[in-house]
Amino acid sequence: MSQIENLLAAVKEKSGITGTGLEKQCARIRHGVGSELKDILGWDVIIRSDDGSCYKFYAAQPPLIGMNYPLPFKCPLGIVPFDDYKIEIDDAIKIFHSQKGDDKFTAISLSWPLTYPEAPEPFWYFRTNLGNTVVIGAVSGQIKGAHSPITVLYMAPPPSLPK
Repeated sequence: MSQIENLLAAVKEKSGITGTGLEKQCARIRHGVGSELKDILGWDVIIRSDDGSCYKFYAAQPPLIGMNYPLPFKCPLGIVPFDDYKIEIDDAIKIFHSQKGDDKFTAISLSWPLTYPEAPEPFWYFRTNLGNTVVIGAVSGQIKGAHSPITVLYMAPPPSLPK
């Protein structure tokens, strides 16, 4: 059973809500920065139900246990639900560490990108402690590119103020 199927089954058991897929999940990271799976405490998860509405809840990352009751939530615009992926978080962290440079992450999320249907798969997004974003395909495991933050290469002097 995949991670999404486990989440949807837990939601159905706890609340009776039948989910059709995962919209997005964002990691809660111990002390705000991590480098290993054990640094992830759990996930803020948004799922879509079979009637088209969304629900948000927290689910602990094993070996921790626990889950909040799913509450109605406004569906994020432009994000589509998905029901399967191959690269679990432990494998995504290994791929993340294969990159040169950044070795710590400050945020992790999983969602289908806003460019659906052009995007071929959902992506893991890792925000690094240096401010970069590493994007990893959740099906293929391919690194889709590291996007650095906006860098100002030339800044014009501010306009002079009238006297």
